[in-house]
Amino acid sequence: MAAAADRADLGIAVDLQGVSHTFKSRPVFEPISVQLQAGSECLIRGTNGSGKSTLGRILSGELTPATGSVTWSYGAQQLEAEAVCTRSQRVSPATALHPQLTIEELIAFQGQFLPWSAPSAVQGLIQRAGLERHMHKAYRDLSSGMQQRVKLALALASQAGLIVLDEPCANLDASGVAWYLETVQAIRGKTTLIVCSNDRPVDFINPDYTLNLNV
Repeated sequence: MAAAADRADLGIAVDLQGVSHTFKSRPVFEPISVQLQAGSECLIRGTNGSGKSTLGRILSGELTPATGSVTWSYGAQQLEAEAVCTRSQRVSPATALHPQLTIEELIAFQGQFLPWSAPSAVQGLIQRAGLERHMHKAYRDLSSGMQQRVKLALALASQAGLIVLDEPCANLDASGVAWYLETVQAIRGKTTLIVCSNDRPVDFINPDYTLNLNV
């Protein structure tokens, strides 16, 4: 209960108006207009190359769209993209963590930039992910599945108002998928969750919004 209370009302609302992007002068996806309420879950569905990762980066404030506007707000406060980057987390297959740091060191490092949702939140997720006995292993020495669990744990345990998960179940085995779904279910409504997926059913729970992108 304490973790839920600490994390309540942290969601960032996002308003997209005519947002699109181009790559080498070619449109990546058609203009999109949608208002994502704080604490909602949004599914961005598309095949490889459809632009779902690009849209995820735009939503997290990492990338400026070629056309249209993006407005973020936290309660009555409007946020600039730079502020969104400090209050959000994005995990993708390309996300890189320092290869030489151990899990324990990564937790200490990440905690300097964004508080945890509760004091023991990340340790609890690491334990339930089956990684507790690997705390002193360097990130580069972990299997791809373990690396994915670490990335997800660091993001999902954070006090982020916006979390973008790009292909979150990539490299996860059955136990990893079960851990991920349990974790996401526990934070639904307490942060704005955006999932980019090529329609893998285990990637998402019950989205309030679905954006379908086509190549």
